[in-house]
Amino acid sequence: MQVQGLARLAARSLHRLLVGSSWGVVAALAVVTSFHLARTEPWTLVVGLIAVTPWIYMLAWVTCSIGLFFRRRVLASTSAVLVLLQLWWVVPDFDPIAHLVSPVPGDIRVTILDANVSQSNRNLSQLAAEIRRDRPQVVTLEEVKPVSLQSFALTHVMDRYRFNMVTLAFGSDGMAMWSVFPLEGASEWRAVGHPELRAWLELPGHQRLRIDVVHTNAPYGPGQPALWISQMVAIKQELAREPRPLVVVGDLNATWYDWHFQALLHLGLRDAAVVAGQGWRMTWPRDQQPVVPYLRIDHVLLSPAIALNSYHVSGVKGSDHDSLRVTIALGGH
Repeated sequence: MQVQGLARLAARSLHRLLVGSSWGVVAALAVVTSFHLARTEPWTLVVGLIAVTPWIYMLAWVTCSIGLFFRRRVLASTSAVLVLLQLWWVVPDFDPIAHLVSPVPGDIRVTILDANVSQSNRNLSQLAAEIRRDRPQVVTLEEVKPVSLQSFALTHVMDRYRFNMVTLAFGSDGMAMWSVFPLEGASEWRAVGHPELRAWLELPGHQRLRIDVVHTNAPYGPGQPALWISQMVAIKQELAREPRPLVVVGDLNATWYDWHFQALLHLGLRDAAVVAGQGWRMTWPRDQQPVVPYLRIDHVLLSPAIALNSYHVSGVKGSDHDSLRVTIALGGH
């Protein structure tokens, strides 16, 4: 009888522990949800928690199961609401259906490779090998520095790119764009201090394609996330004025779940990863074992007149970001 009593006591203790812990988790997720719904991110911690929406809300599935198992209806129903919110936010990003468009005769196709090469990366030889293999017509880079650009030049892989615009910096502000097509009106603009690039690509058949290369400061450290928020707002305002057809590439330090990123999509732009059914492909951090990539902060956005033929994610040695390569098409004349 004493053993049975101890077993019942242990079961009750476990019951209270699981239910009490579940309520703690639900309360924490409710706080995160309040920031989500209010569209406010006053602290870096909130930005980070919203960024990992697919992962932290998996805890709600656990608390819902505990509530059902112990017949705690309020716990189960509250957790179920959090699960539904997670699905509402996550499912559109994790759309497994590819909406790629097969090339049509007469279409003008452009392959673009974009990469944040990392300001600490001194050797771009692997990226040069990738460019030599895939032969994109446009190459765009973020966080490019003089020393990394020098390693790039030694490979001579960029010799075929007659047109370019490069803004070098010793921090994370270095930006670059190379093209086999003429760049008309290539210029630099600033998003609250951060350089961004834009130009018209003069394509065959008198077609023109507007391209913007964007990057923001990461939303942590002194003055953050206020600076990052201001940069995202400035980028939205600038892209709203940009002519179409428009392709936007770069590292926004923002995930699908951030409302500042959603504001860009509300301009009529489409997320190429989602169009390709690869919203689940994370791009950061790479080569950080044992941590696996868990955020998608590198993006390609397309205006409606642009068809997406292919979308690929690959690694850049020495960088904590994956590179993106897309082939897009515009209707020929």
